[in-house]
Amino acid sequence: MLYHDFEQAFEDKFGDEWNFIYSLNQDRLKLKNKRIAIKKLAIIIPAVFQISRQQSFHGMTLRDLSLATGISMGGLYKYFSNKEDLIIMIHNALVKMTASCLETVVESDPLKALALQMQYHLYISERLKKWFYFVFMETKHLDKPLLTEFVQSEKLMESVMIKHLITANNAGLCQAQSPFFTAATLKAILQEWYLKPHKYAHEGITVEQYSELLISTMHRLIGINNGINK
Repeated sequence: MLYHDFEQAFEDKFGDEWNFIYSLNQDRLKLKNKRIAIKKLAIIIPAVFQISRQQSFHGMTLRDLSLATGISMGGLYKYFSNKEDLIIMIHNALVKMTASCLETVVESDPLKALALQMQYHLYISERLKKWFYFVFMETKHLDKPLLTEFVQSEKLMESVMIKHLITANNAGLCQAQSPFFTAATLKAILQEWYLKPHKYAHEGITVEQYSELLISTMHRLIGINNGINK
């Protein structure tokens, strides 16, 4: 799948990320005007990402966010009660969008399914690059109970990979000596794309080229010389 086609599929499924995060929190927010609420979320959340890059989310105050967005502190409280509530809202939306995209893969061959799900994960991390970077960088500063919950969700893609690799091993389709280590390696390569985007932009590597390199790396790791149709 080309990235352009994925973006169209994403918009067909979610509308956009701001509409999705509003829908996910609609009952809690109880805001009467959906259009204005979505417009404000599209201002608030990017401002959170920008401030986080400059001084960390941990160091951000609601006054900082109010100044960056032009929204009063009273107005901000209509969307979240505190900073912890805000990061949970962002994290939950990201996890649900990612999981929903991965669940669209219907493929009986475990290696084809794995290749497609890695490609989808890569593409959604391109679409939501700032979301992924923010969650990866900021959740480590959370209190332990909440951090544990976030770490468990972080293992979503890794557990999917391990399951497919074990199935493929058992069916004699590959020779992954350690599905756990292979999955961890592939997950690190996936994260590299949104954690160090400038490195690949400098080399002129597109997200579609990165997808091809990722899948060819998977083939080598699991002892496959021929490609898998994508």
